[in-house]
Amino acid sequence: MTTRFLAILLSIIAVPLLSFAQEEKEDPNLVPNGSFEETEGKLKRLGNIEQATGWKSPTMSKADLFTETVAGAPITAPRSELGDQSPLTGQNYAGVRWWSYQNKEPRSYLEAKLKKPLKKGQKYCVKFYTSLADLSKYSSSELGVYFSKMLVNKNDEANLTYEAQVPRLRTQLYEDMYSWQGVCGVYTAGGDETYLLIGNFRVNERTDTGKPKRPKGETRPQEMHAYYFIDDVSVVPIKLDSECTCEQLDKAESEFIFSRKGAMPSTAKPSQKVDAQVFYFKRFQRTIDRAMEPWLDMMITDMTADPSIKVKLVGHVDETEGERTRMRPDLETLGMERAEAVKEALLEGGIAGSRITVESKKALQPVDDTGSEIGMSKNRRVEVELMK
Repeated sequence: MTTRFLAILLSIIAVPLLSFAQEEKEDPNLVPNGSFEETEGKLKRLGNIEQATGWKSPTMSKADLFTETVAGAPITAPRSELGDQSPLTGQNYAGVRWWSYQNKEPRSYLEAKLKKPLKKGQKYCVKFYTSLADLSKYSSSELGVYFSKMLVNKNDEANLTYEAQVPRLRTQLYEDMYSWQGVCGVYTAGGDETYLLIGNFRVNERTDTGKPKRPKGETRPQEMHAYYFIDDVSVVPIKLDSECTCEQLDKAESEFIFSRKGAMPSTAKPSQKVDAQVFYFKRFQRTIDRAMEPWLDMMITDMTADPSIKVKLVGHVDETEGERTRMRPDLETLGMERAEAVKEALLEGGIAGSRITVESKKALQPVDDTGSEIGMSKNRRVEVELMK
């Protein structure tokens, strides 16, 4: 067999193998950059959604992009100019004004071109996650998705008035300021839909609203609108309607972390602020999440200001983590590892080790026993106790 013939034969075999490998790795989500992680340029200000690759606003009222990658800016996560929220996944998420009192502020929308047009008759699971911003005085219904065959590009700030296709029922009020809620539905394509839009397409009079309770400790003024953070947008082809669920989170190893809210009164003593600290973790997470760093910095500052403060760090796990120890022995020490992670961070911040002890309660002392994902996220924690 000649060298040339062998090379040709190998190339013939390699092409289908390469094609098969590419098909295996193909992401079924038709929304490019659905978690807003890919960006262009330096993020500084509000109205910057078009810096997220593949995303734009269809009107002159621009949506926002929030990030953990910059500090001290209006768009800094978890604490931004609109409220406190950690990303559901990654480091970024978007934000839109859904509704405003007497329509005084223009709504904003999200628009993305799908990776390929939708196929006629094909069912798709359409999903995104949302969280009401803390500084919203109102909550809203009508969280919806609209598919268009043409690019929508309006040269004004007027509200869009399409008939949202997903979800079918949009009367639910989304009032949770602490966690991410799933919004989803099944869409049967008419064929050749190429663009996805997210927003409120109903007139104000047909949009239900509520007045949620302000987060405890939040002192910043609330705005007369309903503003929502958006993350993890997806459009995935399915065969059965049952494949599309709006569960809070349907992955065991989730990226979900309970979001810290509020602030201690300025008159509180360092010891009072330290005693109120709690650090939360994503499921199976052993290290301190970036969302907890502002609270960690505060604790270091307070313990530095008062050298007499001594603490016990008590690690906890949620029910799922506790049950998994039967199959994963490495999780047996998860609560202690979390407490040790906080201790290590305090040591790096200049706090003497003699002032810190650690302990684990595993899953024995939940603060929320509802069994919901929100409840279990509160249980994945390290509590701080003052020691004498």
